[in-house]
Amino acid sequence: MNLPTDKLLRPTWVEISLPKLRRNFQRVRELAGTRKIMAVIKADAYGHGAVPVSKCLAESGVDWFGVATVEEALEIRAAGIEQPILLLGGLYMSDPAHLIEYRLTPSISSTMRLDTYAKCARHYGKPIEFHLKVDSGLGRLGLPRDRVTAFVEHYRELDGLQLKGLFTHLASAEDLVAAQTDEQGERFKEALGQLHGLQVDPEWIHVSNSAALLTGRKFPENLVRIGALLYGYCMPLVVPPGQELPKVPDFEPVLTFKSRIVYMKDVPSGTPLGYSASFYARRPSRIATVPVGYADGLSHALSNRGYAIVRGRRARIVGSISMDLTLLDVTDIPGTNIADEVTLMGEADHSSITAVEIAQLLDTVPYEVLCSIGKRVPRIYVD
Repeated sequence: MNLPTDKLLRPTWVEISLPKLRRNFQRVRELAGTRKIMAVIKADAYGHGAVPVSKCLAESGVDWFGVATVEEALEIRAAGIEQPILLLGGLYMSDPAHLIEYRLTPSISSTMRLDTYAKCARHYGKPIEFHLKVDSGLGRLGLPRDRVTAFVEHYRELDGLQLKGLFTHLASAEDLVAAQTDEQGERFKEALGQLHGLQVDPEWIHVSNSAALLTGRKFPENLVRIGALLYGYCMPLVVPPGQELPKVPDFEPVLTFKSRIVYMKDVPSGTPLGYSASFYARRPSRIATVPVGYADGLSHALSNRGYAIVRGRRARIVGSISMDLTLLDVTDIPGTNIADEVTLMGEADHSSITAVEIAQLLDTVPYEVLCSIGKRVPRIYVD
């Protein structure tokens, strides 16, 4: 959607900066060196809008796309995306004919459905390519290393399948203190060595995520899977005491979450505000009402804790955030008035509120903050 903000029937929206997205992609390209790049656009591109984001990245020269579900893959195929697409979560119970019809590459973690895929490939007379996922320590999906030989033996019994890739998923690449990432890397190398010992040579090998790329981790790979950095974020890096954070390029948050003040009132000291009177004005206060709430992705847990930016200054959220409305204390921000723009996340007038900051208040990860912005909030793409 590219409606002017003054044409919105409800003045709450998200702005997505395509120039920032392109610059972030170029920074990823520089860090990746000779490795190809898979852009992870699952969960509607982390809340940024999968179709516009994938089109922008395709034009920028991305090599692969990664999604979680078949539905996500079909959405961007329908939008004209031609790059190969990896189903990171596997195929689940979907019809394997989708793999052939829409040129999708599943990830596979067991032999459970290999026979079904092979039968489908033979029926259509076209091979089904897949990437084998091994579990190196995250403990979710992934073939245990002691099952690699048995997997390859069964795979070789079937016609119509092509093992084109090998990958794993890192659990804590942002943590430079713990040994987990090094241990996962060693386990992955063992699995890759097993494949080579069985004369299986995958075309695509990928381990690095955003944090691994940012911190310069080294793996035997020719492809990196990057989501968060494209959108300007990464999990906060953890370094040993006394060690400085590694020098890394500046990645720019692509998304800004905005609204406008629709109502103003002056209240005397002692006035209760919001559901359950969770806040009482401690002084004569000027209170602004903003048409945004937890149905839009502004977490109820930010009630009486969070902030928004108004006229370049922070205004505290007061009272309980409701489904559709939020109150701000603008007493100390002179000149505040109806129709003033409010920034809930992003940069405005040299002030900023990031998804990382909000996540720390909520004891969660920044990606949940981004993905929580509701579908009813229009995304406006700025180019």
